[in-house]
Amino acid sequence: MINQVLGLTLQASQTSRNNMASIASVIILAVFLYFLMIRPQRKRQKQMEDMHTGMKIGDEVLTAGGFYGIISALDDKNVVLEMLPDFHKMMIRKESIVRVIKADDVEAEEAAEETADQAEQKAEKVEKPAETASEEASKGEDAQEKADE
Repeated sequence: MINQVLGLTLQASQTSRNNMASIASVIILAVFLYFLMIRPQRKRQKQMEDMHTGMKIGDEVLTAGGFYGIISALDDKNVVLEMLPDFHKMMIRKESIVRVIKADDVEAEEAAEETADQAEQKAEKVEKPAETASEEASKGEDAQEKADE
């Protein structure tokens, strides 16, 4: 009888431990999902809202469709763009604007392209001498084989 009572108590304590472990794992999963998915998404939404509220007439923008334009009129939800290069006007929603292009951004992109081009030119210069050295070595071997014959 005592063994049965002790067995039931042990069984009850093990099931409560299993329940606590499953509850703890669900809580850990929820915290992980919050920091991995929800928080970064809210941060991106906040950045987009700040960008949309900071837009002004004359800014150059990029739309989600890949069109570049200059803002000619604004209201709470819509933007009128002068599309480049013909300056046709088009009304779009603010949410479809992906990026406001600033002069600093253009200069930084051009500088990055220049450094990438310079790096490619240096890599080509390094590859050419290595190729000529291997070609000269093979020519030298061919000449030596001919001399041996």
